[in-house]
Amino acid sequence: MDVVNRRPLRLAIEMLAPLAGESILDAGCGTGAAMAEMLGRVPCHVTGVDASETMVAAARRRLGTRAECVQASLEDLPFGPARFDAVLALNVLYFNDDANTMLRALHRVLRSGGRLVAYVTHRDTMQDWPFASEGLHRLYDAVALREALLTSGFACTSHDVHEVAVTRSVKGLFVHAVR
Repeated sequence: MDVVNRRPLRLAIEMLAPLAGESILDAGCGTGAAMAEMLGRVPCHVTGVDASETMVAAARRRLGTRAECVQASLEDLPFGPARFDAVLALNVLYFNDDANTMLRALHRVLRSGGRLVAYVTHRDTMQDWPFASEGLHRLYDAVALREALLTSGFACTSHDVHEVAVTRSVKGLFVHAVR
């Protein structure tokens, strides 16, 4: 997945624009590729969280002591309120329930004025993928993604959700929202 997600990862980190000294949460960190990229750009404090024990182990192998890696549900984050300056959420909002429990948890751990940058593949691209038809993924277009963010407490205008051609056949959505 790291290879397939290389372009969305790069574009999302450019949009996030991490600053020196910031505390950043990589929500759904997977193998730690995004954390490694952020640490390679600027001296910041990154924390990765993923529900998968396998992914957390891979991130720890990749990053060693350069980042904190935590196994936990994104709906029940083990961090106090207002802990992070920014949150990066790549390819995880598909698992946000109808009550927006995941987005509400991400909102809770962001400081006032903190930013969320997220990426999901657009509904129009995913709807014909066999695994997406199983009903386990929440699919978004720009309007649905913006509505989920607003309902969860984020400030997000229609200009904050961007449709981007990731490849010739894959359309993605990037969002920059503020707490």
